[in-house]
Amino acid sequence: MGTLAPKHIQSIFEAFISGQELESVTPVQQGLINNSYFLQTSRTAYILQRLNSHVFTAPRALMENLINFQNLPKPSGYLGPACIPTAEKDYLYKDPHDALWRLQEFVPQSEAYDLAPNPQVAQEAGRLLSQFHQISQGEDLEKYHSTLPGFQDIFLRLDQFSLAFKKADAALLEQSKEALHIKEHLAPFVSRVPSELPQRLCHNDTKLNNMLFHKESGKALCMVDLDTLMPGYAFYDFGDAFRTVANTAREGDFSTKVGFRKDYAQAFVQGLAQQKKIYTPLEWGSFAFGAVYMPYIHGLRALTDFLEGNRHYKVQYPTQNLDRSLSLFQFAEQAYDNQAYIQEILDIYFSHE
Repeated sequence: MGTLAPKHIQSIFEAFISGQELESVTPVQQGLINNSYFLQTSRTAYILQRLNSHVFTAPRALMENLINFQNLPKPSGYLGPACIPTAEKDYLYKDPHDALWRLQEFVPQSEAYDLAPNPQVAQEAGRLLSQFHQISQGEDLEKYHSTLPGFQDIFLRLDQFSLAFKKADAALLEQSKEALHIKEHLAPFVSRVPSELPQRLCHNDTKLNNMLFHKESGKALCMVDLDTLMPGYAFYDFGDAFRTVANTAREGDFSTKVGFRKDYAQAFVQGLAQQKKIYTPLEWGSFAFGAVYMPYIHGLRALTDFLEGNRHYKVQYPTQNLDRSLSLFQFAEQAYDNQAYIQEILDIYFSHE
């Protein structure tokens, strides 16, 4: 299903909110999985999303996780966004084509970034991530479904890659030589996953553009795109945010060289440490590892998808997944080369009262 006509969007919108006419419907370009639209009425604005049922095969469980988190007490300044139920009190609407839709409030005066524009945003991103973990601290993990089993499991992803590699066309393998080299180089490191870590409720997709910031003050407001909310390990969320906060280049964009921003990395850790007591020593001791693990696993998934013919992620040109993979692997290498520095700043901000 491609972009829908405004009149079709209006009919879907009316399943959630009646009596309001849409003044504008704008497709949202960010996001690789769901189709999203920014809706404007005379009163307010909303985000309408069609869930990708090929990726999210348990949409009801996914929404139960999201609503459980939505109902948790939030500190002052954490501004949503909230999902809006239909007239039948359902948070999902099935259209005549069996597509599932949800509607969320749009957070006013908010914006998101693919990369941190300055160290202040990097610090706010760290503060927001620790606040997110503070909100869910102590939650009964039995209440939350693992809607994407093995989502961050490196051994599952390596197995999936191996299968795709064996079946891949020789021309695709030739195109992938540089990415394949980095994949092999870092595989031993990322396979040494820290043991005995406590599980906690994780966002599992904490890239910077899943955080909202106030346009004027720069203050971090909330986390969005909670489709991957489920039990996990703190280093997942640390590493996934870190790969966009401390990076000089957007994912898959080679107009700028992939590099490691030490000052942004320090600012991010400083912000995160504002709630440092919510993390155990084992958890923050795993964060430097996570800075390599998360860009690597995302790069591995993108490379696997490229070798399989781009079945998972939306692409605008045939080699886009390969470009994503290579840039992610390149940042994983940067984080690997800077392990001593990352650990040093973690020690500074987390090991002292």
